[in-house]
Amino acid sequence: MSRIPTLGSRIATLDTRKAKPLPKKADPHYQTAEHEAWAEFVKKRAGYRCEHVDDGKRCWRSVEKGYRLFADHIVEIKDDPSRALDRDNGRCLCGSHHTIKTLEERKNRMSR
Repeated sequence: MSRIPTLGSRIATLDTRKAKPLPKKADPHYQTAEHEAWAEFVKKRAGYRCEHVDDGKRCWRSVEKGYRLFADHIVEIKDDPSRALDRDNGRCLCGSHHTIKTLEERKNRMSR
């Protein structure tokens, strides 16, 4: 019995060496002195330690242990711009928890 050959994909793969992604551009809000003061307040209030709680335990990552921390908006600016500088709308997160939270929010926003 002979085999029937299959055809490969007719859509070419994008060569990322030739098609570079657009450079990342920060929102101008994040470059303001007001935002920097807000971020410093949020981190200081948290004691420069990640505020993520999992199974009743707070994350152990902190500035003292060499981790980068982010002042994160609980309600994202894209969802409610009026709360951008609201001190109650901020929490301090380590890089990994900030990434997880940001991707989850992006997924939720895209599903709406």
